[in-house]
Amino acid sequence: MRLPTTKDLLRFLAVEGWEDKDAASGKRTGDHHRFVFTTPTGDRLYTKVSHGTKSYRSRDLFKAILRDQLQVSEEEFWQAVDHGVAPNRPRPEQPAQTKGGGIDAKLARNLLTKVGVRPTELAGLSQGDAVALWQAWLADHPEG
Repeated sequence: MRLPTTKDLLRFLAVEGWEDKDAASGKRTGDHHRFVFTTPTGDRLYTKVSHGTKSYRSRDLFKAILRDQLQVSEEEFWQAVDHGVAPNRPRPEQPAQTKGGGIDAKLARNLLTKVGVRPTELAGLSQGDAVALWQAWLADHPEG
């Protein structure tokens, strides 16, 4: 296992865009730089890097930093350091799209409250099908 230097850790953090909390506050605190990163899913990660220029000599410490603080694999870490490739972090799941891109909110409310369509049925309707269902209901209920 290749062990990093503090320079390698700083390179990783720069490639991925971690925020240096000391630079943001304008003051140096203690013997470490403190960094924070918000993942695409909204998780906040924290790590610290020594102000020195030493190499890490403990495989266990490096594994713990990767697992607990950076939350990346060793391969992703070195891709960032050596090639400037940021880790491919999971993205939040996109809500399921209904056919045709969704139904107008007012139309959806009318279908639910007046027509009696169940939410699960509504989710499967396209905008065109929803309009046709509403128009058919209006034809049977001219008073609206």
